[in-house]
Parts: sequence; structure tokens; C-alpha cells
Amino acid sequence: MIQKKRLNFLGRDLFKRTQKLEAKITAFLMNIIQAGVYYAQGIETYTREGCSAEYLNIRKTVSKLESENDSYRREIENDLYEHMLLPDMRSDILKLLEGCDKIINKYESNLLLMSVEKPQLIEAFSVNLLKMVQTNLDCVGALISGVKDFFAGQPDVGEYTLRTYHYEHLVDKQAYHLKEIVFEDKDLSLARQLQLKEFIYNIEKISDIAEDVADILKIMAVKHLI
Repeated sequence: MIQKKRLNFLGRDLFKRTQKLEAKITAFLMNIIQAGVYYAQGIETYTREGCSAEYLNIRKTVSKLESENDSYRREIENDLYEHMLLPDMRSDILKLLEGCDKIINKYESNLLLMSVEKPQLIEAFSVNLLKMVQTNLDCVGALISGVKDFFAGQPDVGEYTLRTYHYEHLVDKQAYHLKEIVFEDKDLSLARQLQLKEFIYNIEKISDIAEDVADILKIMAVKHLI
């Protein structure tokens, strides 16, 4: 639940009018965290079982959370415009939430793509892949914590954005190492190497999105305190 401590530009009266809106924003953000947990479970399951029934169930769960977030985002946009809430922040809030929404979209699309292409993973690749997936979760977790704090009236998001950038940089290194593993394995065909390279890119993209959203968050925090 978002705390009642507010940024100065909101005010007490406006806080009462925006409680329902903030509840939707909180639910939206928590869905991203929850989807990330299922996403990591899905990748781990795939490394053990391939495209199993358990994997497909996890994929469906992530798709459901993504659909819920689409509904939340439309409701939030409608509340902002129809009820004329937070006019000075409206465009920035929507831009921030749209950026966050791209993360859960990427979770869903990656799991869907795996179930379609069914890449064959080698052991060394799988071990390092799971490490990169966890770093991605850390990256997104730092970002969402910063976004939640911002809406809770705590505008000092610098620590969270720095952590997001740190994890994004670490993901880049891990992705490079995974590509080395793939292209140094002479038993893999070129087609399989290229498939795994694209697979790495799609997972790496999650932290890139988080980094872009962290830039938006940092600008918002400065702008609305001026």
C-alpha cells in the first residue's frame, strides 16, 4: 500500500481524490514484479524440461498478468484524463508506466518465443543464462522500487536508478560471456549459434528497457521538485 506521505506538489485534498488511482498504479507495478518471478521460473523450468506442461502453465500465468496490466494502464489513463487528475504530471506518469509495461511485455514475448522456437540449450549455456536472468530481475526490481518510492512521495530515487544502471551493465557483461560460450562451441551449427545469439539478445533487452525507464524516472524526480 502506498504510504500517505506525499510530495509537496500533490497536497492533502488531491491525495484523497487519487487514492484509487494510486492503488491501480501499485497493482500495476506489483504485477511486473510477480511476472518477473514467474518469468525466471519459466526459464529455469525450460533449462530442465524444455517446453513442458509446467513451462506452458507458467507462460500462461505471465500472459494473464500482462493482460491485467494492459487493463490497469487503460484505466489509469482514463482516470487521469476523465477526472482531470494530476494535470502537471499526467504525460510523465503515462510515459513512465508505458515504459514499465514494456518490461512485462518482454517477459511474455520471450516465453512465447521459446515455446515456438524451442531452442536446444547446452549445459554451460544454461548455467550462465540463469545467472543473467537473475541479474535482469535485480535490475527490474531496483527500478520498480524507485518508481514505487516516487509515487509514495519519496522523490530521492538516485540510489535506485544507480542500482538499475549497475545491473544493466552487469547484464551486458553476462550476455557477452554467453555469446562467447555459444560461438566457441564448435559442435554447434551456425544456425543454432545464431538462434542462441538472438535468444540472448531478447533476454538482455529487458535490462535495456529498465535502464531507459530509469532515465525517465530520474528526470521526473528532478522536474517535479523544481
